[in-house]
Amino acid sequence: MTLNSSSGFHRSYFVLNVQLSNHNINGLFCVNSSLLSAPAVMALFKICHDEALGRFLIATKDISVGDIVLQEPPLIRGPSQVTMPVCLGCGNAIDEKNFKPCAKCGWPVCSSTCEKSPNHIPECQYTSSRGSKITISTFGSIHPSYQCVTVLRCLYQKQFLSETWKKIDLLQSHCAERKLTSKYEKDRVSIAQFILNFFKLRQVFTEEEILRVCGILMVNGHEVPLTNPPHVAIYEIASMLEHKCNANCNRTFTSQGAVLVKAGTAIKKGDHLSICYTDPLWGTLNRRHHLYESKFFWCLCERCADPTEFGTYFSAIRCQKPNCSGYILPSSFLDQSANGKLPNWTCNKCESSCNSYHAQEILDRIGQDLHEMEKGTTKAAKDFIKTYEKYLHSNHYYLVDVKLALSQLMGHEDAFGLPAVGDDDLQYKARLCQGIANLVKTLAPGESRLRGLLLFELHATVAELGRRNADPQQLPAVLQESKKLLQESCDLLRHEPDCLPEGKLYIQAQKNLKEIDVVLMALHRSIGDAPL
Repeated sequence: MTLNSSSGFHRSYFVLNVQLSNHNINGLFCVNSSLLSAPAVMALFKICHDEALGRFLIATKDISVGDIVLQEPPLIRGPSQVTMPVCLGCGNAIDEKNFKPCAKCGWPVCSSTCEKSPNHIPECQYTSSRGSKITISTFGSIHPSYQCVTVLRCLYQKQFLSETWKKIDLLQSHCAERKLTSKYEKDRVSIAQFILNFFKLRQVFTEEEILRVCGILMVNGHEVPLTNPPHVAIYEIASMLEHKCNANCNRTFTSQGAVLVKAGTAIKKGDHLSICYTDPLWGTLNRRHHLYESKFFWCLCERCADPTEFGTYFSAIRCQKPNCSGYILPSSFLDQSANGKLPNWTCNKCESSCNSYHAQEILDRIGQDLHEMEKGTTKAAKDFIKTYEKYLHSNHYYLVDVKLALSQLMGHEDAFGLPAVGDDDLQYKARLCQGIANLVKTLAPGESRLRGLLLFELHATVAELGRRNADPQQLPAVLQESKKLLQESCDLLRHEPDCLPEGKLYIQAQKNLKEIDVVLMALHRSIGDAPL
């Protein structure tokens, strides 16, 4: 099967990587050091094949929550197709003040070390061979010349490194489906023709070969947020993980760029291993159309097949009939055509209905309001929730998006942190964190990063509520509850490295655990027996 790109790491219209004043969290994710070796991990699954799925992975033994299923280095890594100028050694952004042109080819790098990086060899060699250097003179905005770099790195394997190319060549490209899209023609002109003409490679590669590589990168590429901006990489075994919107595994990356796949749920021997190729907190229509447009299949997983999404009503609209407390949904979201009409949306209480175009018009208007809403303020988020809870289920993905952002903003809008939050808002923050964490566990049980972040926020909120409201005799129990939430957060984040914010969050969580134990011990000495 094919693999996903960026899904699930950059959430919501709001920025989650806020600086937390009193309990230190920055935002997104990565991976730690001492992990299982590849041979030990390989024993957990086997590679299978059938006509419908292609290659896929099946567990060869029971796998526990949190176990590492797979760790493997990339076959290829390079700049994203749409990117500002970056160093072609380390992959980080550069500008006119911090770059030097490679002495051989002219491509910008950030240092002499990066100039000699093995990553840079393919485009350097092809550029040098054409007889003149490339010149990059504009920085800080999207640069079209970088569209070709990662494609060139794949083509280099085809020409010179056959063993790596054999692995790349087995990956799906969906060229037949891509030919029906406008992107295929854009890639033909801006990438294939550019490579053939600019690098003078018409005697080496064909247009079809280059376009097939474009397809392989599109279908199998992972967005890897270890650089700024993120780069793209493709992996051999990880590309065989099939998709489910309620996947049983999740992925992250090591600080060296290897993909790390771990079990998010208990997996039985014989179960298929899956990850989510799209954002699990998008509604069913959005997930399915994103998968169709980017991965060329219509998802038929259990979650997509259930319009209530396991009873969460994550895509449901409130019935507007007087005195009706029902919610409207279509009987099915499993529309197999790109422009097909869904069934009417019907209320689960009064059975009134509306056509799918009317329902989509309502959602489009609300989505536009969300897009235009002021970001980064609790007031705007609260106003949006108050307005649209009249029209949407409280678990609707638009409301969850804003509630998630609000849960992160409360206590972080100024330097005073949680102590400056009013009692009502603090209680509200606790309900938001717990509610969204439970919702994520139902909808996307394999997802660990987001739940880890929410439980970290919740532990701090519970501790602050306890500080304000509990008498000395009750405080140990409150701190034990906070400690339990914090330990669960640590368990969910323990494979996130310290190179990115969620790894830093894990380090902070470990420190907080020690601090809670110190406070509990002090309370034990002052008020007597309390469970440690």
